[in-house]
Amino acid sequence: MKFVFGILCGFCLLALTACDLSFKEGPVVVSVGETKLYESDIRTMAPDWVNWNDREKLAFLNHWINEETIYQEAVKSGFTDDSLLQSQIQTTIRKLTVDNFLQTFADTMMVGDAERLDYYNNHQELFLRGRTLASGAIITFKDWNNANVYCRGHKDAVYDSLPSPHYLVKKIEPFDTVTATPDSCILPSIVEAPVGKITPMKVCGGAWKVAVVVNRLDSADVLPYAEVAEDVAARAWVEHQKIVMDRLKKEWKNARPIFSKINVFSEKDK
Repeated sequence: MKFVFGILCGFCLLALTACDLSFKEGPVVVSVGETKLYESDIRTMAPDWVNWNDREKLAFLNHWINEETIYQEAVKSGFTDDSLLQSQIQTTIRKLTVDNFLQTFADTMMVGDAERLDYYNNHQELFLRGRTLASGAIITFKDWNNANVYCRGHKDAVYDSLPSPHYLVKKIEPFDTVTATPDSCILPSIVEAPVGKITPMKVCGGAWKVAVVVNRLDSADVLPYAEVAEDVAARAWVEHQKIVMDRLKKEWKNARPIFSKINVFSEKDK
């Protein structure tokens, strides 16, 4: 029997491959009793059908046959007349109708650049950096004398970029947009360090060093619009959808008489 079914499904697959998709319903692929499964039905139920291999297609057809057979047996036994089942069916139809109807409005909603920018400006607490980022350099000297001379000559300097090579400096180790200090000895905290000024000289790791933070982005800073444009667009669309949907629901309710004669709330909940 399984062999016969396999041959039947094989012919079905050949028919699906060779047929013209211009038919309104297409050929009947398989039937159970009087119920027919058309090619167009399959295209709707399984949009990726054309990309499936033969095993996947046969599994799909077998599943449909089994399900339809059981359904027909349920109808024959009168199970579909069950009041609870009918109530569940109506509830499902109602929900699907409402969801798909509302989706037709959501699919046409557009949020312009001005509305996105307004959302960004009015909800900046949603776009904070969230962590402190710092850039700068660790400067190492050969000895105390070189460090002392350098620090005296640069004590009033303001660094807005990385320090340049200097004859007194042995090594410059830059760090870029770090979230934690690269050297806790000379730079205990990137949050508390002054920006643009060198730290007091100190021996760290056996060498005299200073550090300088040339740029810091605080955690409470609002990220630039360009960096969060996609997130803003998504959030603005959700808010726009909610506003429009609330307005439509209000309009639809106002257009209909709505009465409630039964008090369903208890006294303690009023």
